[in-house]
Amino acid sequence: MFHGVFVIMGRRPKPADREAGVGGRRSWQFARGEAGDNPQEVLVTRTLCWGLAALTLARTAIAAELSIAAEPPLPVANQVRNPGAENGRDLLPEDWSFTTARPDIYTTGWVDGGRSGKCLWAKCRTSEMSGYWSQSVPVTAGLKHRFSGWYRLASGRLMCYAHGRGTLPDGRTRTIDQRVYQGTMRGHWLAPVFLAPEALGGPDPALWYPFRIEVEVTEGFTSLTFSAGLYFQPGEVWFDDLFAGLARTTLLPVVKAGEGETLRRVVVRQAGVDKPLHDTRELPAGAREWHQRLADLPTDAVYEVEATLTDGRVVRQGYPTTEEARP
Repeated sequence: MFHGVFVIMGRRPKPADREAGVGGRRSWQFARGEAGDNPQEVLVTRTLCWGLAALTLARTAIAAELSIAAEPPLPVANQVRNPGAENGRDLLPEDWSFTTARPDIYTTGWVDGGRSGKCLWAKCRTSEMSGYWSQSVPVTAGLKHRFSGWYRLASGRLMCYAHGRGTLPDGRTRTIDQRVYQGTMRGHWLAPVFLAPEALGGPDPALWYPFRIEVEVTEGFTSLTFSAGLYFQPGEVWFDDLFAGLARTTLLPVVKAGEGETLRRVVVRQAGVDKPLHDTRELPAGAREWHQRLADLPTDAVYEVEATLTDGRVVRQGYPTTEEARP
């Protein structure tokens, strides 16, 4: 597709033109530049001719057409409700609940200071019991799902997990319990009197870090519980931008050479990964079209298709293409 802007220029009507009855509208004159013509008109005419010639060439010189689709399409739907914890009332976040067997040792809240706006917060005073922010999300049996988000850990040990119980048609039950842990020695109660703060390792409490869980959802499940909190240690943690949805996709890139063009090579890359997902190397001479099916790729990645033409020109296309779709 050609996108461009060009400007047509000309002269205002002369007095003789107005006397001839054409003074009520703008009159454009395209001269051939003969001797005795106004030099400005000649320059305008030549400029217009060059512009029209360039426009004609641009419209016929489409190097290649790149299109990228996916099954399922990206971005996939986030099944978490209120994933950024931006909505709430009465000091509580909508759609999230905090559960623990010892509410007396926990302080929780819907607070400012998230990655962007509000976030979920929990603080525990002892190691007697764990506690978690949770909500139930729908899942599809037979497909792999991703549970992910961001945390900031000041002290203690966090645990995030996807869990639930499903029932098979014959009445048997199955369980899913997939977990990820992260601990820190920062903020330990023995510091700074018995332990030097600089000797304690762990995530920087001022920074946000991602976590990720992939779960193979088997038959018998229609939903799972997504939980994030503190695991049997005194500590303090924040959570934001939670996600639950399909974890894998199949990429379907297609490259077609423009009129009079041929393809030399096509490379498919995932952003942040050095090794290409696919590299055709040297295509057969005269190749005009290429397509491929690339399966089992993460849904939270950005992809790029790079096509090199026989004359060395390079055309690139990213997917997903909108900033909102990128992780």
